[in-house]
Amino acid sequence: MLCSSLPLSGVPRRCPVPLALAAAFSFAAPLAQAQQPVLPEVTVTGTREATLLSEASASVGVINQGTIKFTAPAHPQQLLGQIPGVSVNVTNGEGHTTGIRQKIGTDPVYLYLEDGIPTRATGFFNHNALYEINLPQAGGVEVVKGIGSALYGSDAIGGTVNILTKSPTRDSGADLSGEIGSYGWYRLLGSANTGQKDMGALRADVNVSHTDGWREKTAYDRQSVNLRWDHAPANDTALKAILGYTKIDQQTGANSALTPFEYENTPTVNARSVAYRKVEALRLSANVDKELGNNTLVSITPYFRHNYMDLNGSYNFSTAATGDPRIEKTDVNSLGFLLKWRKDFAGTMRARLIAGLDYDYSPGKRTEDALNFTGCTVVGTATSAQKFNCYAVGPRIYDYDVTYQAASPYVHFEVSPLESLRLTAAVRYDTMSYKATNNLAAGDLVNGTKHFWQNASSSQSFSKASPKLGANLALTPAAHVYASYNQGFRAPGEGNLFRAGHDTTLALGQTKAADALQLKPIEAEQYELGVRGDAGLFAEKG
Repeated sequence: MLCSSLPLSGVPRRCPVPLALAAAFSFAAPLAQAQQPVLPEVTVTGTREATLLSEASASVGVINQGTIKFTAPAHPQQLLGQIPGVSVNVTNGEGHTTGIRQKIGTDPVYLYLEDGIPTRATGFFNHNALYEINLPQAGGVEVVKGIGSALYGSDAIGGTVNILTKSPTRDSGADLSGEIGSYGWYRLLGSANTGQKDMGALRADVNVSHTDGWREKTAYDRQSVNLRWDHAPANDTALKAILGYTKIDQQTGANSALTPFEYENTPTVNARSVAYRKVEALRLSANVDKELGNNTLVSITPYFRHNYMDLNGSYNFSTAATGDPRIEKTDVNSLGFLLKWRKDFAGTMRARLIAGLDYDYSPGKRTEDALNFTGCTVVGTATSAQKFNCYAVGPRIYDYDVTYQAASPYVHFEVSPLESLRLTAAVRYDTMSYKATNNLAAGDLVNGTKHFWQNASSSQSFSKASPKLGANLALTPAAHVYASYNQGFRAPGEGNLFRAGHDTTLALGQTKAADALQLKPIEAEQYELGVRGDAGLFAEKG
């Protein structure tokens, strides 16, 4: 049960009694498990294959299913904040900003995956990507800190966050849990398993959450459904199908400014009550793993994605000529596949070669309508911030269709010339293109004193090779030192290229739009040296 919310964030916290019980169980668990052999921790994100965490030449944070269940996060910060070096801040509802080897912010320098599949296409980044995933019912979380472009391509600069789905259980069963709290908070989490049958095992998870918000008009609603089907029709074949759907409707004025008087006396007032964000995210994938003999595996994962957002961002609100208040809608559908071949070579050097091809075809659409607050705002005073309590929809300032397409082959090689030394080399080559069709007339579009220059239909393409070198040395069974070199990049997004914004004159607006089409990818290099160890094993040996 939840008993209250933190007044500055609106994130629910748990009641003291359940916390005390959970603490007692968590203290007792290691004592009970001490008699059991400790299984080595494994990660699948760094190489796209199950790999011992101790042999990874990267900084990887792993959160297992038990920790997720114990934490029962109401916000991504409550879970990912447990990983050292990962900072996730609360904005509105489950909205968040992230800082992993970068400043905390909304910059598109992170790649979000679900079972290794990007949750969005490159170029359609959403810094709130984690709320499109059913995090409290996930089967695990892995965060690779730093550059990961050699395997995953664009955006994997600050870090790669991979949310693992929860696998079905061997036995049939179901469970349901509920939480209630202040400010209208409630959440229902339910799951059901068919158990292992002749045609595999099916698992279903449902998440229904609601809060009224601790500030005026900051309500939040979520409905998430996850289905996963696993089947092994033969000893050398494994099948997996995943469906994930999330719908979010939230009022997003919780970050509106307050005067000192309001902060002291009426902190629940919302000066930007008309702001909102509506999101729909659908992901469907099917994976086939086939062992071909001689330690060779072939894997193919076709997928479909749908990402829709209807946004009236409070951060755009302004009555000044420099402001850009607008309602923006984006709608993207994706078809793609991940193709992988893996070969383990017999011998003492434990050599492994992984080669693959990622393909993504993502047609999308963006529309934006300017807003006018004339007659709809209350002028601020010394005791009251300026209130945005209604708006009028103005002219359409952007309306274009854009198709993103990418084909990216990669190769990854590992070898151990010494039993204690693991060497890694990898490279990926990304070819990406955008093709945009402007549905508005090319030329100057004027809204008051703002000039939005409309380019004619246009296109842009990029290509980039991203290499990686890594080495991991076991000093003792409990301590490892690793070093790596990585190159990464981030291609311009569709909004960077085709949505330049406004300026004060026609000439400046035209120059701004022309310059946007000349943007090049951001490139980054990373040299990393790290030490990884198990403090418990150190203590036992000491």
